[in-house]
Amino acid sequence: MRITRRQLRRLIRESGLNTTWDMGDRVIHLQDVSAFLDSQSRPVFTIDACSLKKMLAREITGIERHRVRRADITVPIIVEVDRVSGRPVVVLDGNHRLAKAISLGADIHMRVLYSDERDMIFGV
Repeated sequence: MRITRRQLRRLIRESGLNTTWDMGDRVIHLQDVSAFLDSQSRPVFTIDACSLKKMLAREITGIERHRVRRADITVPIIVEVDRVSGRPVVVLDGNHRLAKAISLGADIHMRVLYSDERDMIFGV
């Protein structure tokens, strides 16, 4: 079976493999953030998804139901955490996975990127 370029682009988009942040002068890729976390030997934590949602400083927005249904909650999300207060700020990657885990009343796996590290990677 052959896959068309259009189908391939759709698969990449829907899988999240194309997650990027445009900083104007450069583009940060999800792989860059993951590589940084790997270089820091950042562990994966498990937390109740509903509890995490309540702790977040920013609301989860832009959730598409069809992406929530297909989300794989076994893949860890990446959460920005304020190093000083220890409070989770925002989900950098994995909003649909978190929404699915919340709807299931399940735990979610997460990796932490501290705010000062985010500033270093993304620029202030």
